[in-house]
Amino acid sequence: MPRPRRSWPTVTLSLLALSAPVLAPGAARAQTTRSDSTVADSWRLENGLEVRTLHVPRAPGVSVTLAFRAGSGYDPAGHEWLSEVLAELQFTGAAGDVPERTREEMASLRPLGWESRPGTRLVRFTEIATQAQLAGVLQQTARRLGGVQVTDAGLKAAIARIRRDIGGRLFGNPSDALYWRVGLIARGLDDEQILGLASLQGSDKLSTKDVEPLLRARYNAGNASLALVGDLSGIDARALVRAAFGSLPGGNAFPDTVQVRLRGGKREMTWKDLGAPAGVIAAEAPALADTLHPAFYLGMLITGPGLMDKWGAPKPPLVSRFQYSVLDEPELVRFYPPVPADASGPSVLASKLSDQLVVLGGTLVPSEVLSGVERSLRWMFGGELPAEVLRRVQSDPGGLGTISSGLATRALWRGDAFWKDYLRRFDTLKVGHSYYYAWLNDAKHQTTLLLTPAH
Repeated sequence: MPRPRRSWPTVTLSLLALSAPVLAPGAARAQTTRSDSTVADSWRLENGLEVRTLHVPRAPGVSVTLAFRAGSGYDPAGHEWLSEVLAELQFTGAAGDVPERTREEMASLRPLGWESRPGTRLVRFTEIATQAQLAGVLQQTARRLGGVQVTDAGLKAAIARIRRDIGGRLFGNPSDALYWRVGLIARGLDDEQILGLASLQGSDKLSTKDVEPLLRARYNAGNASLALVGDLSGIDARALVRAAFGSLPGGNAFPDTVQVRLRGGKREMTWKDLGAPAGVIAAEAPALADTLHPAFYLGMLITGPGLMDKWGAPKPPLVSRFQYSVLDEPELVRFYPPVPADASGPSVLASKLSDQLVVLGGTLVPSEVLSGVERSLRWMFGGELPAEVLRRVQSDPGGLGTISSGLATRALWRGDAFWKDYLRRFDTLKVGHSYYYAWLNDAKHQTTLLLTPAH
């Protein structure tokens, strides 16, 4: 569950992917002009590359995302850092006449924005280009997909970079530590295993001969999806993509079978330079395939703001009272309640959550509020862009990056048919926002982590 590396500000736009059907090579065009003025298209190259595009008139650029089934869920047990090292090599390595690059150089290479985002299921790379840069960006992206060159020095640098990244989020800022550590604890890792992950235990034995076949297996056209989002006026996207990627060899697609198994638990630890106790309670969500999951998601989007209203704004080092992302980590919803200065154990977090859920459970949510939330979010799962979102992405390149990342995600994870049905259920299921409160309060669905000041 690594933190994305990106040069655009974190945006509030949710990830979007289109529900257009996947086409076989040579099938009729699937372009759909939508009432929000956007134009959607989808197809599949002969080498297996899934392609999705969304033309957004008057957008400031075009966001290019390439996603792969290459996340940590495919790593050997105890080496869940491997996917991050491979992603670093794939994103930065030289390929033919395309030179090696560093993250520090990306700000000048891609001033509209970029992102490298390894995750549990997928790894996603995004580069936002101007229209004039688009053909060149696609050619360079295709060159890297054709195979990067790994050197001993490059491998050493990638391992050092990922060690700093993981160590920073697990042992640095308390807010980051709460988020990432509670996820690992929920997965059953103890402190020794977390330390082993942070130190990249076993990476000293990794060689270029080891990583080269791994890169070829994970980073190939048959295991990938490409998404283009932005102003594509005057551009034959199909021809452009075919010219860049069509001649690449295919490859075996990794199965879409990554399962996250949660065990729950409680943990308390002291934290250096922490002024007051801070904690998180992560509740396991119902399975994404559960027919009521769309209702759970909608309920959480009512519950989260309600809790923030009751608990007040978070105080540093916390940055939020509530976090939940269906397209990144649907397994866990995180709550950050206020913690008393004299808190003596992580159970206080469950008590704080339970008390407020009782209050919220008795609150009537006006129908216009509920329908407003639905309208503003259904585009995540294939609906059209609301006017306010369209206005934003026509001025904010980062918003384009969020959408293209979501398009590529949905194409590889579960697939278009699943998300089309998810949207149908999101539109039609009518379940109260408090329907899952007993579930959230059940101790077997909870993982709690309390940080206390080190004296």
